[in-house]
Amino acid sequence: MKDWNIQQLLPLLKACGQIAMKYYDNPPCEVKADNTVVTLADKEIETLLAKEFDRPDEGVYLIGEETLASRSRQYQEAAMRETCWIVDPIDGTAPYSIHLPAWGVSIGYMRNGIIEEGVLYMPATNELTITDGPKVYCAKGLPENFDLQEMQFIKRPFDNSGIISISQRAAKVGKFDLSNQLFAWSGCVASFQNLFTGRLLAYVLGAKIWDVAGAIPILERGGYSGINSKGLRIAPDIRNGCFNLDLDDRRCWYLKGHAIIAPDEATINYIYKHMTMPE
Repeated sequence: MKDWNIQQLLPLLKACGQIAMKYYDNPPCEVKADNTVVTLADKEIETLLAKEFDRPDEGVYLIGEETLASRSRQYQEAAMRETCWIVDPIDGTAPYSIHLPAWGVSIGYMRNGIIEEGVLYMPATNELTITDGPKVYCAKGLPENFDLQEMQFIKRPFDNSGIISISQRAAKVGKFDLSNQLFAWSGCVASFQNLFTGRLLAYVLGAKIWDVAGAIPILERGGYSGINSKGLRIAPDIRNGCFNLDLDDRRCWYLKGHAIIAPDEATINYIYKHMTMPE
């Protein structure tokens, strides 16, 4: 698949969800070298997506969590400048592995280094958010035909009781001097979905590009603010400095530093004022 077409993507997303739910009760798991979990569902879903998206002979590439290590430098360079699908087959593998429904499938569509379209799909809770040009659509309690409705973003106004989701690294090494309750459930898709629906106040994260590619176009269209610890905006153009794109660096494709996503900059500034995080 070369172009973003939601009518072609929706059946593919459904197939991804069916694979994930097939193993959800007792997923076969392995521990990777970085001590994170990978399941058979992660591998099967990325294999399925690769059949559609990995077509270098046609100028179409795939950057995914489970297959990046096998991609050559030439392949990754081409992915940055041509058409590239950026996928996380199961974002939130740790909660998935213990049957906690804070996980989902993330797909971003990038051309010439700009992430133009994105989708987040949470099969366990039947929540989907997808872009289509300037529009964002959603579905809840998905019927067989994916009855999409135009997304109505709910932006929680700042208050001291709003819940903030934080990444694993933030939970382990960060310090927070604020009264807000913090969640560290290790899942970008779930955090973004709950931000869009007003259940979360903000999200503090450190991430790799496949963790956030599906969400970035939705954030832009929804009018959310995202600023990293270098003062740079999280934006669809990955060449703006937010991501490490040095292929000689083992942290290539990582977000530089950490970032805060919220409905407005006032909330972001408040959180930055009350947190410390080593770089």
